[in-house]
Amino acid sequence: MKKAVFYFLYSIIAVFLLAGCAGKERLGSAKKVHGIGEYNHSIKPFKKAYKKEKNKYYKGEAAFYIAESYRTLNQPKKAITDYDRAVRNGYNNRKIKLYKAQCLLKTGNYEEAEILFTEYLDEFRGDRLAFNGLASARLGLNPPPPELYEITLIQKLNSKYSDYSPMLAPDDQYMIYFSSMRRASNKKNKNTSKITGQGSSAIYVAYEEEKNNWKDIEPVFEKKEDEKVDWEDGVFSLTPDGKEAYFTRTRYDKTGPMGSEIWTVKKAGGRWGEPSKVSLGEDSIIFAHPSISPDGNTLYYVSDLAGGFGGKDIWKSVKMSDGWSPPINLGIDINTPGNEMFPYIKEDSLLYFSSDGHVGYGGLDIFKAKQIDENRWEVKNMGLPINSHADDFGITFYPNRDAGFFSSSRNNTKGYESIYRFERPMIQIILSGLISAGVDIPVPPKTVAKIVGTDGTNTRLEIESSGTFNVMLNANVEYLILVTAPGYFNSKDKINTRGVRESRTFNLNINLESFEKPLVFEKILFESGKWELTNATKTELDKVVTLLNDNPSVKIDIVSHTDAFGDETTNTELSRKRSEFVKQYLVSKDISDDRLSVIGMGGKQPLKVTQSLAQKYNFLKQGDELTEEFIKRQLQRNHSTLRNLNNRVEFGIRRE
Repeated sequence: MKKAVFYFLYSIIAVFLLAGCAGKERLGSAKKVHGIGEYNHSIKPFKKAYKKEKNKYYKGEAAFYIAESYRTLNQPKKAITDYDRAVRNGYNNRKIKLYKAQCLLKTGNYEEAEILFTEYLDEFRGDRLAFNGLASARLGLNPPPPELYEITLIQKLNSKYSDYSPMLAPDDQYMIYFSSMRRASNKKNKNTSKITGQGSSAIYVAYEEEKNNWKDIEPVFEKKEDEKVDWEDGVFSLTPDGKEAYFTRTRYDKTGPMGSEIWTVKKAGGRWGEPSKVSLGEDSIIFAHPSISPDGNTLYYVSDLAGGFGGKDIWKSVKMSDGWSPPINLGIDINTPGNEMFPYIKEDSLLYFSSDGHVGYGGLDIFKAKQIDENRWEVKNMGLPINSHADDFGITFYPNRDAGFFSSSRNNTKGYESIYRFERPMIQIILSGLISAGVDIPVPPKTVAKIVGTDGTNTRLEIESSGTFNVMLNANVEYLILVTAPGYFNSKDKINTRGVRESRTFNLNINLESFEKPLVFEKILFESGKWELTNATKTELDKVVTLLNDNPSVKIDIVSHTDAFGDETTNTELSRKRSEFVKQYLVSKDISDDRLSVIGMGGKQPLKVTQSLAQKYNFLKQGDELTEEFIKRQLQRNHSTLRNLNNRVEFGIRRE
């Protein structure tokens, strides 16, 4: 574990597993303090030992334990410094390189983290944590575009200590529960923890008077002065009616912690009653971070039970007539050799949780998991800016909104957590389309626009005779728009909404090309007397390739023309050669030979000037026919240009 906010988990493990390991006499007292989980309290004696120690090995060992304390307390920059000191003094521990790499991730130093993970994997192949750590470093170096969330620090909820795991009351959107290590006003919760250097953890409730302005912050459970057993609470989960809650409680007696447990409490008359322990099993010293399903029949939680995948795993139990079923591990899709914690069930098949074992951006990241069958889940990192290189966890949502709260240690040098609001802004992305069949020509009946998106969108629109349509698009999606109309070539275009962060309208104009008219690509031109294809001509022919691929049933005639200057037989042969060369190029692009026929027209059909040509050449007007007689009437300097315009290729639908 590597987070101060899980102090109740650390201290329990330390007491039950490490209390007897005092280590070498030179560091014995400091190691004893560290061994019982008092990480913050152990730093000072370790530093004192480091300063006085003459033996380099024990000096390095002291530095290692200081680094481990800082790593556990979520202060990775300080941990990195002391790992380096341990290595310089010759202290050898195979995990130093791995732990330092993980700390580098948490500081956002992805380049150095990538190097260290690579070196570690060269020595210890097959380590899944290191493998995912390397993938995380590379993700941090080349992250995808951030998700469209606005993130706001909630000043009125946060203290100068750790505030974490918010939970919106399902029956009152203006009420929030959260856990905090702030020092309370009552003496019972005022002491400084030797584990974290903060106050004891407790659950608080607050009310929102107006947006981001919270008031009446008070603890949910008050400790009584005469209680013989002390306790700390965290991570509150409520049933949909808000009348029952589950939470983590760690009790202490004079000998130390009694275990991390899940407790439940019911509300009656607007007040919470006396909590009681939930019985889940006897084989673990940790049951924590409960989340009750919307139907109240499944309890998700964190445990270190045998049979897991390493670290802390997420488990579940199903409600039965006499209590809860034995724990069921959520499986390999959810759990890793690292730590999976803070489950939150938004819907019965939609689970949010935090992990430092999956590929992410640094420490704990928040993941979204959708159940696809009884034992399998589809897991997705929620991305930036919900996640950061620090620890991000404990998410909660408003009902029916992509908005809520979570906790994060970002921007805190002490590694303390704060509560943030997140909200996906409501933006409208509109596709406004206009399909045209020509001037004053209505779009034919049965014209269809099909819109396909990378998010799974597949929309079919029947277009009215006006040719106009409007449709809402989603953000961060690439769309393909395919238009089909009887008697016309299929047309397509693309729209990309990735990176759109405000309302926007995409205007799309598609001009349908009729089968009845030859297609003219004005840049497929030849020099007088030549038939070789230029690079510019090949680029234009690639558009023909696309058109034929979009219309796989269409067969075409390749009709080449020359100017009328010179011998007609020679011009006809020249035009046929041009058509043959065009056909060869199209066949080289995998267009079937039987879809293409060649025709050489010579100079028998002079070009008629289109609107676009008339706009390009101010000495022409639409409808002019470029006969030799017309050309000779023009200025001498324009003769060559006009004859070259006649050296063209047209494409017509083959009639069979």
